[in-house]
Parts: sequence; structure tokens; C-alpha cells
Amino acid sequence: MRPNEHEALFDLPDDPVADADPEPEETPYVDAERGATWYPQSIVDALPGTGQDSALEAVFAWFLQQDPDGERFGAVLRESLDQVLDGPRTMRFRYSDLRKTEKTHVGTIVEINLGKAFDLADGDKMDYSIAGHDVDCKYSMSLGGWELPQESLGHLVLVTWADDDASRWAAGLWRVDPRHLGRGAGNRDKKHKMLKSGQEQIAWLWKDAPLDENLLLHLPGDIVTKILGHRSGQQRMNELFRLVQHRIIRRDVVLTVGHQLDSPRRARDTRKFKNLGAEGIIVLGHYEWDVAVAKRLGLPVPRNGEWVSARVAPADGEGPTTFSAGGLWWRLATAGEWVASAPTIPHSKALGDAD
Repeated sequence: MRPNEHEALFDLPDDPVADADPEPEETPYVDAERGATWYPQSIVDALPGTGQDSALEAVFAWFLQQDPDGERFGAVLRESLDQVLDGPRTMRFRYSDLRKTEKTHVGTIVEINLGKAFDLADGDKMDYSIAGHDVDCKYSMSLGGWELPQESLGHLVLVTWADDDASRWAAGLWRVDPRHLGRGAGNRDKKHKMLKSGQEQIAWLWKDAPLDENLLLHLPGDIVTKILGHRSGQQRMNELFRLVQHRIIRRDVVLTVGHQLDSPRRARDTRKFKNLGAEGIIVLGHYEWDVAVAKRLGLPVPRNGEWVSARVAPADGEGPTTFSAGGLWWRLATAGEWVASAPTIPHSKALGDAD
């Protein structure tokens, strides 16, 4: 089947509330100094003063203690985007290919996965309880595009953003202040968009951090067509590691390209002589020998569930950028250079979980 013949992750109607009757407009609150407002003045009066939000500081410190460099947080965002794209089943890798209802569920997936990854308890009124404080969770595909419901007013919110096109992400904390939300009736769900003045008040845990690359999204279109154009999963896998060398290839990319349950095995099988071995191409995974060779060759070092490929040629002898295999020394091949068959990669200890 072609990708568009597979079911989407969420088989829901595109607009479940399109036919709902509009609710009557609410009477605005009135403040003696500000006039009519859409929020009660008591919300503003109860907000902590500048530099006096001890709850925000406690939650901020908790996250940095749990995840100092943001590696776990960024991995959750990457996992959530991959989960919604559902590439292994649908072969999708573009956000624009998602149905409208799937796009609206990205935030829910992020919320659930963050809760699992950090073992967060449910909050009393908000999504989580962190360091003893209620914290809501909001996600946006655009930086600054967060929309807040009225029930979040005055509460802490964990704002998150991830952009596959830019391969960047961010997360921060904000005490929801209605004075920095858009005026008017809000959208259909009575949510109000954060204003720029609100964005300036965010306490950033991590900002503009690197997001693991959605590889297929960033490859030239003709390369993607060549990779996905083959009928068999092994042929697609061979083409992937043949055309995309010296770059990390994540497990989700392998699963999307392979479009089969045994895709990781097929990635390892690309090393065989009948596949890419005859072309002088080695494929390295997260194994002791593989990682050592990647470091010596100056290649990106694969982590758990990652691979990297390269074309190699016999070297004149041992050197700082060579490796030994099959009784010979090997180096990276130059462009257009004739190469012999690649050496057989020996079995070695898996680092962490197996590929």
C-alpha cells in the first residue's frame, strides 16, 4: 500500500463541535479602574509580586534537578512528534500530512508523555502536581502560540514548543496573568492567546535547544523519492544508508522507511556483502566496536537506537583516523574513489539496549 492508503493515528471526525449551538456571551467583569474586563479582578490581585513567586521557583528548580541539560525533556518532545506522525504504520514524516484532529491531539500526547517520563502525579486542578504545586501543560507548534483556558488563570503553566522544520525546542514556566492574554471572547473553546508581553515574562528552562532531526523532512525531495520508491523494505533500507552517509539515522526513521516490524534487523542487514558491503559501505550502530570506529573516523557517534553509515577504503597503515578489521587498516573513502568490499563488522557488546 502507499502511505496515504493507511489509516491515520486518530480516526476522529475533523470538526466534532462544528454543529454545536453557540453559547450566549457572558457579561464582562467590571473593574473600577480598568473598566470592563473578561476576567475577575480578584485573579490579578492574587498574583505574586515580581520576584516573589516561590512556587514557580520551586518547580523551576525541580526540573533542573531532574534534567539538568534538558536531554530527557527534548527526547519526550521528539518521541511525541514521532508518535503522532506514526511513520512506521503510515510512512508519514511531515506535520502537514496530519489530519486536523491529529494536530489538535499533539498537545495531549506531549502532556501524557511528559507525565510518564518524569513520573508526575495528577494535579488538583491542573495537569500535574510538581514540587507540591499545580502546573498546567501547554504545547504549541509555533513559539509564542500558546492559548490558555480561563480555568488556568492565576496558575502555573509549563509552556512547550517543538519545531521539526527548525529542529529546535523550548520549555518554560509562566504564571498565567490575564493582563497578558488576548482580549475579547477568546476562541471557540474560550481560550486566550498569550501576548508578546506574556512571552517576555516566561522563565525559560530551556530555550532554542536542538531537537533530534526529522531526517526525511530535511533531505532533498529527490533523495526521499529514491529511498521510498523501492518496493521492498530491504531495498529502501539499502538506499537510505547508501544515500545518507555521515549522518545519524534514528530508529524512527528506520521504522518509517522499512515500514515493517523487523526494520531494525534490516538496518543491520545492510552491512552484508549482498546489500551495501559490496559497495564498501559500513553501517555502525550502538555497539562497543562500532562506537569506537565512529570516533576514530570522526563520524557522528550513534546512541541507542541510532545508526550511521560511511564508505571506507583500505589505508596504507595505522593512523589516528583509521581502524583495523579483517587484518587490514581502513579509512574513509574519498568522493569518487574506487573501493573494495567493506570489511565484516565484528560482533561486539551492545551499549545500553540493543539496536
